[in-house]
Amino acid sequence: MTVAAEEAETLRRTGAAVLALAASELLGKVATFVMFLVMARVLGVHDFGLLSFGLSLGLLVAVVPSLGLDARVVQLGSAQPALLDRCYGALYLIRVVLSLAVLVLTTGILYATMPVQAATVVALLVASGLLDTWCDASRAACGARQRQQLSAVVLVVQRFAALVLSVGALAVSGSAVHASLGYLLGTAVGAVGMHVAARRAGVRLHVRGSREEARMILEAAPVLGLGSIAAMGVFRIDAALIGILLGTHAVGVYGAGYRIFESILFISWTLSRAYVPVIASRPDDPAHVRLWAQRSLVVVCAIYLPFGVVIALRGDDLVGWLFGSAYVAPGLMLGLAAAPLLFGVMHLCASVLTALRPDPVVLVASIGALAANVGLNVWLLPVWGLTAAAVAACAAFLLQAVVLMKALTRITGSIALPRPLGGVVVASVCAGLVAHAVPAVGMAFFASAAVFVAVWIATSRVLDPVGFAEVRAMLTGKVRTDG
Repeated sequence: MTVAAEEAETLRRTGAAVLALAASELLGKVATFVMFLVMARVLGVHDFGLLSFGLSLGLLVAVVPSLGLDARVVQLGSAQPALLDRCYGALYLIRVVLSLAVLVLTTGILYATMPVQAATVVALLVASGLLDTWCDASRAACGARQRQQLSAVVLVVQRFAALVLSVGALAVSGSAVHASLGYLLGTAVGAVGMHVAARRAGVRLHVRGSREEARMILEAAPVLGLGSIAAMGVFRIDAALIGILLGTHAVGVYGAGYRIFESILFISWTLSRAYVPVIASRPDDPAHVRLWAQRSLVVVCAIYLPFGVVIALRGDDLVGWLFGSAYVAPGLMLGLAAAPLLFGVMHLCASVLTALRPDPVVLVASIGALAANVGLNVWLLPVWGLTAAAVAACAAFLLQAVVLMKALTRITGSIALPRPLGGVVVASVCAGLVAHAVPAVGMAFFASAAVFVAVWIATSRVLDPVGFAEVRAMLTGKVRTDG
């Protein structure tokens, strides 16, 4: 196969993976979003705040068994496919042992410090977060094989299982405990399904004889593990601090707005799962790494920039429309408007650097951002209220993005392409004008999205015809193979 044909096949395969993963993540987000909408309206602000706290705590403690080691398995398995079965087995064993230890310790603390019913709700959600790390191990194995379509289907099944089981339990009993139990059972369905998906991708769970692979995986833990803990702290510490300083009711209000911000972040997970195995397969080729980083940056900006513009203009209206007026905190969504783009750039840079090697700069950036986030929240929450948490999150993501982008460009050179990014800016401005002009909030979002797509296509054809042709080829599967 010629170099051009090989590049074309990689582009086609990656485009197919992006479409499958994006579709699954979008459907999964819809299911999760509907679940939270129902819970918010049925349970009320206080109990919804308890659920938000439990989910945030579950994601925080899940970084201990996770340790960010999925990226290490993808890195090793992509570069050396013969190691993948034993790497998968070693990672799964690490996850099981650490998850059980964390669950026992966390549950003991919860029941010692909270009322029994509240502790039960939070403990069940913590268990769900820990079990989700087992799903991630199987998804990493599929990613290393670059066969992610089946795992994408399983993700949709898992999210809808959680929706049906948790909302069904809530409808029958009206109990937050039963809703949390349903969510845990839905996560268990996903764990089993993801393991089956890994087997269908040709990966076997070899635990015996995987000691050397376990050592290779764990040697990256000081960088990836501590970096993941700090990064998750940046992402979730605000809810914990709000609960401590302002109370559960404030967590519920913040959780509604934050959920809208989170709803779009699946784009980052989708892109990283698609392009990281491609980058990791040729880590010593700077031109190859730069090309895929440039492609990903354009997509990140094309999704997150218009979303942030519209959120800045109509975010409060959207929260009231979806969750109810009790969840509207003036200024909160404006404070979060820059967060999606800053997070997207940060996540892109961190993913590319990690695909090359466990780079200590990722850890340094995460620790610095966590310190900034905690410091700003403790200082400003009593003064500005919930808006302070939004501003602190944006400041933390900005710090990470700047540090990581500088580190990445030292390796690849600049990854910012002015012409395609210029088209994104023009289209985002047009989308913002439409969102501001249309009175009905639901129609405003749909209209602004349609205008953005139309203007972006038109401007891209003029400013970046080569890049536009590439995007069209990835979406249609028709990629030129001539030199």
